[in-house]
Amino acid sequence: MQAGTKAAAKKAGRVEEAQRTREALVAAATQLFVEQGLSGPSLDAICARAGFTRGAFYVHFRTRDDLIAAVVETAMGGFIDAMIASGEAGADLATIVRTFAAVLRGGPLPFVGRVRGHQIMEACIRSPTLRQKYNELLAHARDRLSDTVRRGQAAGTIRPDVDPPAIAQLLLALVLGAHTASEIGAPYDADRVGEDVLRMLAPLERTTGRSARSRRG
Repeated sequence: MQAGTKAAAKKAGRVEEAQRTREALVAAATQLFVEQGLSGPSLDAICARAGFTRGAFYVHFRTRDDLIAAVVETAMGGFIDAMIASGEAGADLATIVRTFAAVLRGGPLPFVGRVRGHQIMEACIRSPTLRQKYNELLAHARDRLSDTVRRGQAAGTIRPDVDPPAIAQLLLALVLGAHTASEIGAPYDADRVGEDVLRMLAPLERTTGRSARSRRG
């Protein structure tokens, strides 16, 4: 019994160590990609920054594109999690939209640290692996936004005649457009866009009531 417990503990330790190694490689790659761009640092430089050899790299990743995909997944996934709380008690749509607008006021969206969005798009065009991962992340965000819209419809805060997946796709398109605008310094009033979107999605009786009150005022 004691031998079995020791073996299980030893196995758990190996799993934790492997996870730490993978995380260190992803963190080192992220730092170097920020400094040199996605195509700049060599695998040897990434491994050296992480404190491991190429052998450790190939335990966790088959190719450089797999590593880039992991970097994008970690950073973009973190951004999505920050915008959309998970579970049934997740943030409502108004909170998500306003949080996003507040983030955008601070500068280019932090999808992948300071790696530029156009670099990610170029890499996606070149790499089927990265393109698949990026699309998976967008699909995950779409599904979570769809659930948020459905919760809003059930709570009576979002009009019932809109299609949740379609609204989720619209919101993602706005996010990606805002990301592009922020990169090139184009004017983009995220607060106004967000509030107008929320007004369009609000139940008709709410928007009518607000309009009537504003006319009276």
